[in-house]
Amino acid sequence: MSRSLADRSWNRLLTPTYLVAMMSGALSPRLRSIVDALPLRPGLSVLEIGCGPGACCREIARRIGHGFVLGIDRSAAAIAAARRTSQAEGAPEWLRFRHIAAEAYEALPSDPAFDVVFAVRVGALDGRHPQAGRMIVSRLAAVLSPHGAMYVEKEGKLVEVPVPR
Repeated sequence: MSRSLADRSWNRLLTPTYLVAMMSGALSPRLRSIVDALPLRPGLSVLEIGCGPGACCREIARRIGHGFVLGIDRSAAAIAAARRTSQAEGAPEWLRFRHIAAEAYEALPSDPAFDVVFAVRVGALDGRHPQAGRMIVSRLAAVLSPHGAMYVEKEGKLVEVPVPR
């Protein structure tokens, strides 16, 4: 049984040096600027699409306190790394990870409506795959709170994505 392209890509990235950096809680300057640009405040519920090893999710969980942070990714290897690193750091109970592709995501009954949904380098949402992007945005509109917003990194900047209501 062959592994997915997403898993093979993550396995190349999950080197000891990379894992040590992630476990130290260090965010790259690019990711830090993205997290800094999100409208975060205590108690929010946040969904990251394509969370990879979960570095942004862990930083957001630190910043929002007792809210809810969910990171999803299509790569089982990335989600496994996110869970391992988060457990090693003693991540809070309101930080969770789920192995699922954005186009297949459906909220579980225990998931709150999300105040912030964001994606970094997700081809379906940054314009590289527009048809898939439209489908995902329409699916994610169903999980946004009434005042929730969706943000996508495009060319190094975080931009708000119009969501059909």
